[in-house]
Amino acid sequence: RGPSYGYRGRVMLAFEENGSSKIGVRFDKQIPDGNDLGGLCEEDHGFFCSAELLRPDFSGSEEVERLAMTELIEVISEESKIGSLIVLLKDVEKSFTGITESFSSLRNKLELLPPGVLIIGSHTQMDSRKEKAHPGGFLFTKFASSSQTLFDLFPDSFGSRLHERNKESPKAMKHLNKLFPNKISIQLPQDEALLTSWKQQLDRDVETLKAKSNIGSIRTFLNRSAIECNDLEELFIKDQSLTNENVDKIVGYAVSYHLKHNKVETSKDGKLIITSGSLKHGLDMLQSIHSDNKSSKKSLKDVATENEFEKRLLADVIPPNDIGVTFDDIGALENVKETLKELVMLPLQRPELFCKGQLTKPCKGILLFGPPGTGKTMLAKAVATEAGANFINISMSSITSKWFGEGEKYVKAVFSLASKISPSVIFIDEVDSMLGRRENPGEHEAMRKMKNEFMVNWDGLRTKDKERVLVLGATNRPFDLDEAVIRRFPRRLMVNLPDASNREKILKVILAKEELGQDTDLESLANMTDGYSGSDLKNLCVTAAHYPIREILEKEKKEKNVAKSEGRPEPALHGSEDVRPLSLDDFKSAHEQVCASVSSDSANMNELVQWNDLYGEGGSRKKKALSYFM
Repeated sequence: RGPSYGYRGRVMLAFEENGSSKIGVRFDKQIPDGNDLGGLCEEDHGFFCSAELLRPDFSGSEEVERLAMTELIEVISEESKIGSLIVLLKDVEKSFTGITESFSSLRNKLELLPPGVLIIGSHTQMDSRKEKAHPGGFLFTKFASSSQTLFDLFPDSFGSRLHERNKESPKAMKHLNKLFPNKISIQLPQDEALLTSWKQQLDRDVETLKAKSNIGSIRTFLNRSAIECNDLEELFIKDQSLTNENVDKIVGYAVSYHLKHNKVETSKDGKLIITSGSLKHGLDMLQSIHSDNKSSKKSLKDVATENEFEKRLLADVIPPNDIGVTFDDIGALENVKETLKELVMLPLQRPELFCKGQLTKPCKGILLFGPPGTGKTMLAKAVATEAGANFINISMSSITSKWFGEGEKYVKAVFSLASKISPSVIFIDEVDSMLGRRENPGEHEAMRKMKNEFMVNWDGLRTKDKERVLVLGATNRPFDLDEAVIRRFPRRLMVNLPDASNREKILKVILAKEELGQDTDLESLANMTDGYSGSDLKNLCVTAAHYPIREILEKEKKEKNVAKSEGRPEPALHGSEDVRPLSLDDFKSAHEQVCASVSSDSANMNELVQWNDLYGEGGSRKKKALSYFM
């Protein structure tokens, strides 16, 4: 059975020729089916473990560093017998300052090293601890009486290093100076050409180190997962440092791709063999997912906000990739879609076409009005998605405050933020509740000031004509809007109840992913739903979709009762594959439950038609004169 994951212990037995890779470990706790390692430890505390299951315990970092340094000195002693040896210790302060062993003892060990050994320790000295060098930039001193020489390399102005170096104790640095008495201070190249070449070499070195580190991380994960890749070195990942989570995802994508496109091949010890091409595919998958999910969010995080009001509103901004609604998701309304594409999407996507003259400047406001449930909000979302614009959803709760005067500051922040993240769409749902008529005697003074501030920032003296910011309003009571607000909506589009042909288009979109029976005729269904809005049709389809599920539940209930009466065990529950397709009878039954939410003969509909005739697109404008001047 052996030890569980996370058990700590010490290696007691390790053999040079160990084909089974078994290592004797003495664990701190008793091990199920353990032993005493032949008398080397207590009973049931020993166990022979596979080498690939063991990991270094870094919780006691000082002990690990001390053992590592002892092993290093032994290796240096052995290798120096073959010939001269140069040893480079990178970031030497990390290698020595964590060791509690006395520095004098360590110095004595270094003294005992044979001649022909040169130890070079690199160290980054911060600006606060710069040392003055001779004109040539070198300082030489002898190290005790040994024939070896130790150099300490100090780049004086290497700024991008870890800030924790400031925490080094002066005592530790004093000991380091004793261990490395001979110093060479390396300055940055003064010549511009040499400095450029030096920086380019540093960049290449960083890329090489990243690539080697990434290959090591992937190789470790592959070994732990019983997977082999014979050409792993061909995978050169130099533009990022992979985390353990990223390596896990890359290997997962690679294995899935390899098993799908290649014949399964295993090594002698049963490990799955994959190619570097599969790993490259996994890396491409990870990068594409990250770019899709984070590019828009990253750009929003980089926006420099001027005040707390913009900062709070920035959290409510929805990037276009996160909206998830396109024009294809909206059935019918083809005329409205085409108008929106011409007025909104073209100026936002192709601003260069609207730079000539003054009459082609982008439209600053569009009003969508009509009965409830006709898709006005979905149209606004689709506009932002298709145009690639950031979506700012404004409501009274997001711009009002209990403090007097802050409401106007929030309104100003809405437009200043929209300008920074342009192209952007400021969407106001139920715009009549926010920008209604100002002559209402019961209206508070603060609300009237907010409306004035909104209209000044929307289209005032300091408004820029070429800004790619659009105010998109939606309402089912346009006749309650203030007249100055109506003027700022130069295009006013009525989103009316769909007719039979448009209802059929809407049903096709709603039922596109549903399984329908052969008797389901969408044309007849559209004819029986006269007066239904798009929202009503959605509710009708949802209600119809529950009928097959109810039949499954009733069937399971009867089968359960029969089995119980016969003394048999309860039968297995049905799955989604047992749900039958939707039939026309389901929709007819749903039609009896779900009726139209808006009457075409209601007073509100008549007012909408009259208002559209006065102010909407294609209206006659003949009933009465406008009460304001354009």
